[in-house]
Amino acid sequence: MQLLDWPFLDALQTGALAALFVSFGSDAITRRDKMMGWLSITCFLVGLRHATLAIGTMPAMNPDLVDRAQSLEVALGFITLCLALTNLFPKHVPPAFPAWVALGLVPNFIRNLMLAHPGFWDSLLHNAANLTYLAGCGLMIIWTLKAHQDRDPMGRRLFLGFLGLTLPVVVEIVALSLFDLKIRLSGFSLMILAMAIGTSWQWLAVNSMESRIHAAESEVEVWRSLVPGHAFRTDRPSASMAALFGPSWADRIKAVPEAHLLGSDGATYRVSSRPLHQGERIGWYLRQEDTQPGHHGFLSGWTVGLGLDDPEEHARIHDLLKGWGADVHVWGTVPPREGPYPSVLVWAREPSILAVWREDDLLRRRTRWIQIGGPNTKGPHARLEPGAAQEVIQLALEQLLSRR
Repeated sequence: MQLLDWPFLDALQTGALAALFVSFGSDAITRRDKMMGWLSITCFLVGLRHATLAIGTMPAMNPDLVDRAQSLEVALGFITLCLALTNLFPKHVPPAFPAWVALGLVPNFIRNLMLAHPGFWDSLLHNAANLTYLAGCGLMIIWTLKAHQDRDPMGRRLFLGFLGLTLPVVVEIVALSLFDLKIRLSGFSLMILAMAIGTSWQWLAVNSMESRIHAAESEVEVWRSLVPGHAFRTDRPSASMAALFGPSWADRIKAVPEAHLLGSDGATYRVSSRPLHQGERIGWYLRQEDTQPGHHGFLSGWTVGLGLDDPEEHARIHDLLKGWGADVHVWGTVPPREGPYPSVLVWAREPSILAVWREDDLLRRRTRWIQIGGPNTKGPHARLEPGAAQEVIQLALEQLLSRR
């Protein structure tokens, strides 16, 4: 007797399971996830079973052949479901569980591949295979309940789903064995269970990735706090970096990753960085103590133009500048017309003589100018008397270098 012999129900289950097969299969291939892979194969086999049942209603089809094919397909689908279960609950389901189920379904393979239908041995082996299905469903419920009690996140979310799966299977097996009623709606229960497993697995994967990302970010912050200097990322704004190196600090670092930058405090900083992504960089900077004011090389990296009338004063200041690490260019009494244009100018002339420079614009050239002696006129950034002490000259240079 056939109950609910509606081909469209089988076709509906086939379409739904085929969609799950494609979705889960794509996810399994993308993430190399064994559990999703076995679940995808399960959806394919059970969907193939319902497709066989739907096609089997056609008059030209052999009912016996259709029954054998669908029985083999559902047996293989149950085995792959057990394989998915071992990957879903590896701490609770024994790895040999799928092998036990496959061994218990040997009678089903024998009756469908070797025996004639119907018959005494056919019925006996069919009932033995049905007992394997019932035992397998019972073990699934027990292990899922144990995972639920152990506060396994998947066990807590899927216990009712596995319970709902087994009830239609049990009803279908009992109705077929005792009343010869064929109620083939287990595909719907598998579809619901597969959707529950898939969404729960995705939820677990997302939560796991989020927790790992949070842990990684926390670890990064700890490591950054241990870096012997101030850390930065060029893809993020930094008020301290902008205050120290100007608003274009990120572009300067990306242009010259391993550079020595002059800070607004007049100090030189060594920048170390590594590629991050899309041309951005991450790194830190260290203050070069041997280039700070009061130390031996605080003018390291600076070009200084020197032009004084008094040979002795010229030699004295020249030695001081060299001792502080400056690259000194001797001008004499007339500045060069075509440069080089130094960063700092120590000169004993009036501003009008600098008209030989193009555009006569010291601010545009960004040259700091210290005038030694001469009249008090507008133009120099600082003015010192001839014979100024070493400390006075050093203080004037430090003040100039601290300007942007």
